[in-house]
Amino acid sequence: MLQMKKNLFAVVIIGVLSLFINGCKTEEEPDPVVNTISDENFYSQLGSALVSCYNDIYNQNLAGKPTGVQNITTEGPMGGVVIITGSDAYDNTHGITTTDLVFTMTNVEYSKTVTSSTGKTVLTQIKLNGNTTHSGSFSDSYTSVNHQSSDLHIVATVTYDGASRSIDQTGTVSINRSSSTSVNIFGYVTGW
Repeated sequence: MLQMKKNLFAVVIIGVLSLFINGCKTEEEPDPVVNTISDENFYSQLGSALVSCYNDIYNQNLAGKPTGVQNITTEGPMGGVVIITGSDAYDNTHGITTTDLVFTMTNVEYSKTVTSSTGKTVLTQIKLNGNTTHSGSFSDSYTSVNHQSSDLHIVATVTYDGASRSIDQTGTVSINRSSSTSVNIFGYVTGW
């Protein structure tokens, strides 16, 4: 009986020591959260930069200039070459501009910086090669313009809060702008 009490005492002591040792063990710190840019944010920023680039190409070369048949070779907004072909028209009675244009872009560079809702800077840098349309109509009060490309090559980087995400891809890009904007870049659909 005494031997059994000694064995039981030893088991209890080992159990208590085991609980004490394991109970005092500190948990390992989790790995720091790695900043990433979600698909939604990446493609939204990329689409927004494309729209701004196309607007700048139009505004720098066609806004306020004679309408009609266009065949212009010019520099891109921040580098590269753009050939603008097609036609545009302006309706003085209603103040509506109509476009049926193609932008043929070679190494066209563009950069767009915005401030997020959290006050952090988002930088999007793009380089474009290929053709896109600039078709539709717009005025001071509305927009109905689309940009379609079946073979646009985009090299781009979006940087936000210490994270960067890049793309170097060729494919179909579709942007439809009206009261809202719908963007389909290489099969990823987003909008605002």
